[in-house]
Amino acid sequence: MHIIAMKTGKGVIVIQRLDERRYAVTVGGIVRFVGTQEECQQRVAVLTQKKDRTDQDEALARSVRRLR
Repeated sequence: MHIIAMKTGKGVIVIQRLDERRYAVTVGGIVRFVGTQEECQQRVAVLTQKKDRTDQDEALARSVRRLR
């Protein structure tokens, strides 16, 4: 099992490997997203780079639109 963790103001954000292709992003022990390693890294970037919740929501929406 591969785990990457970082502490932020929101709690501990963890990327944990589930199997060969799937990873999970947890914030404060709650799973927030499951996807590829790259998708999880994008989600973590959204959560850690922005200070304002509105900016976070907009950045997340942009990344989801790119995946479609």
